[in-house]
Amino acid sequence: MTLQTIYLIRHGEVDGNILMLDREVTATEFNHMVDHVAHEALNARGIAQVQAAAARLTGRRIACLYTSPLLRARQTANILSGILQVPVVVRDDLYELLPARLPGPPDRRLTLKRAYLRSGLRLLNPFTRDTETALQAFLRISRAWRAMTAENRADFGVVGHQGIFRLLFLWLQASPRWALLHSDTRNSGISVVARRC
Repeated sequence: MTLQTIYLIRHGEVDGNILMLDREVTATEFNHMVDHVAHEALNARGIAQVQAAAARLTGRRIACLYTSPLLRARQTANILSGILQVPVVVRDDLYELLPARLPGPPDRRLTLKRAYLRSGLRLLNPFTRDTETALQAFLRISRAWRAMTAENRADFGVVGHQGIFRLLFLWLQASPRWALLHSDTRNSGISVVARRC
């Protein structure tokens, strides 16, 4: 028997989700992208994806939507809220784990894929000082999860980001209280988590 269902909804598509990973960039260009990723808005396809996600959620007993403060997540939550007629609560602790800036020569050229891999390795290093690490984000999202589920026993939605949801999946797998019933971290994908008896 399921006592509570939580819907994890990834934000709709932004232009940064469709970059050509084999193109070359300098470290400076990559760092500029990192500095602006938090301010990306949904594109036209992203808006359509969110509207389709709302149709899949229609008829569910969703009491509210918690959302990340990043623009693309807030836009997603506002579209869903308008269609589903539920309130939106912005939570700063649902912020995405953002890519790390690349140190070293600013004119160094590498493919965008390689830049993201190097950035990801910096996030995995617990001694990285100039950005939030994956471990710090994991602890942040697990605290956020506990807070949201303690304050709300009804079914609800969480609008957020792929990186944060993947970290949350790791935490949920270790929890005897929660079951991940379905995972979909594509743009506007809906993952489903249930509280066990």
